[in-house]
Amino acid sequence: YSKNDYRMKDVEVWDEEADAYVYADRRRFHDDYFSLLGQLEIGFANKWWADAFFVSGSYSKTDKELQTGSVQTVVYGMAEKQTNAWNVAARYQKHNFLVEGLQMNASLSHTWDHSLTVDTAYRKYDWNGDYIVSSRNEITGNKRSMRHYKRPMTLVHTNADYTLNTHHGFNLDYSMNRTGNDRYDDLDTDFEPSNDILTKHITGFSYYQAFFDDRWNNTFFVKNYVNHANIRQTDLGATTGSNKVQGSITRNYWGYGVGTRFTLVHPFAVKASFEHSVRLPIARELLGNGTTVYANVALEPESSDNVNLGIFGTWHPSKGHTLYYEANGFLRNVDNFIQMQVIEKEGLLQYRNVPAVHIKGMEGEVRYDWQNRLQLSGNLSYQDARDQQEYKTDGKPSATYNNRLPNRPWLFGGAEASYTFHNVGLSGSKLRLNCNYQWVHWYFLTWEAYGSYENKSHIPTQHICNASLSYSWKDDTYSLSLECSNLLDETAYDNYKLQKPGRAFFAKFRLFIN
Repeated sequence: YSKNDYRMKDVEVWDEEADAYVYADRRRFHDDYFSLLGQLEIGFANKWWADAFFVSGSYSKTDKELQTGSVQTVVYGMAEKQTNAWNVAARYQKHNFLVEGLQMNASLSHTWDHSLTVDTAYRKYDWNGDYIVSSRNEITGNKRSMRHYKRPMTLVHTNADYTLNTHHGFNLDYSMNRTGNDRYDDLDTDFEPSNDILTKHITGFSYYQAFFDDRWNNTFFVKNYVNHANIRQTDLGATTGSNKVQGSITRNYWGYGVGTRFTLVHPFAVKASFEHSVRLPIARELLGNGTTVYANVALEPESSDNVNLGIFGTWHPSKGHTLYYEANGFLRNVDNFIQMQVIEKEGLLQYRNVPAVHIKGMEGEVRYDWQNRLQLSGNLSYQDARDQQEYKTDGKPSATYNNRLPNRPWLFGGAEASYTFHNVGLSGSKLRLNCNYQWVHWYFLTWEAYGSYENKSHIPTQHICNASLSYSWKDDTYSLSLECSNLLDETAYDNYKLQKPGRAFFAKFRLFIN
């Protein structure tokens, strides 16, 4: 359970004395969160017919008050969302399945997920907690609503890996995801119930090689993607794309690629890869989330050509000292890039396609370890993603051509340090101190071509520091941890400039029974 009544800094409120809107700090007043999860798993291990076979069942429940939409200028004071989910699952693993050298892994699960969004107040709130009576509900600006979304989801995954000999092997992988979308409303008589179905099949086959005592490794692969959608919803056709996509549609796509890795000497290795990839939209992107994310059933899959080149290695300069490093460069040409965009007037979100995007970047990481006591690490990433649609569909020049994509950090990094003391107080105990730092360079909230330079919306540079202390004893049977997030209480934002919590403290005790 969390009250989530953290302070929002510099939000716009009405000041009666000044008879004007001013910026002030206010606490969140309608953001309580409650969650409950229970899970039971039982099975067999190390049998002649299975290395592992387990079945499980779980139940989860969440109650969430809704404080804002996707932007913090839109404030809710009564809306809430409730979710209940049941799950059953099974998993199987066997080495030398049927024939020697064949490793089999398989899993199956089904989830019954039911969410209810209650949006019945004809009110418009501000950050003072005050409201005025309106003629519309809070989230969608329509009639009073108790909107139900039932989303049963079935997942199947099978992986068969066959080692022919020390130099050659094959892998066959299959996954299926079927998600339903049964929608109805208890109050809004204008809402049209529907039952959509989204099914994805992904099959991959790869051939891999290992030569020169495993110093040179190659992988060649091909993937097939089948995307089946049965769209029955018809409301908000112009917004959700349901006026363009109706009924049963099945599409087939292919992906392929090759990767190689070569170790010149143990502290230095190189790797390179090329992949033509397809990313099918997930249910949240295509069907929305039932509250603050609109559906977009006309959303197209991403298709991209990707090239990666990197170096990496592990170096032991002396006994007890280990240094690991990795640096990569990459290029991506993406068609129909899927990006979440803000509908600012309503404070809601929707996933849309950016027709052509070019992404280039570099990333690097260094880690150091001394005798499993002292660990130091640092990383830096540069990702330059730009719109490459020069002309709109009507033939006119696009104002956002060659702009960086908004809502995407393009330069960010971090550092972490930890130290572990052994046998502190009790034999076999460990005391671990940790501190990490995260830095994000400022980036645009909306397209940089829109508005004058002085008034362009952006998300400011962020510096976040977290610290933690943990103590465990009796070989990790018992553990106690204390954590402080955002130690310096800096203002932090998500990618859409919605404020995150400030300084917060957490405590956790864990008992490992078996």
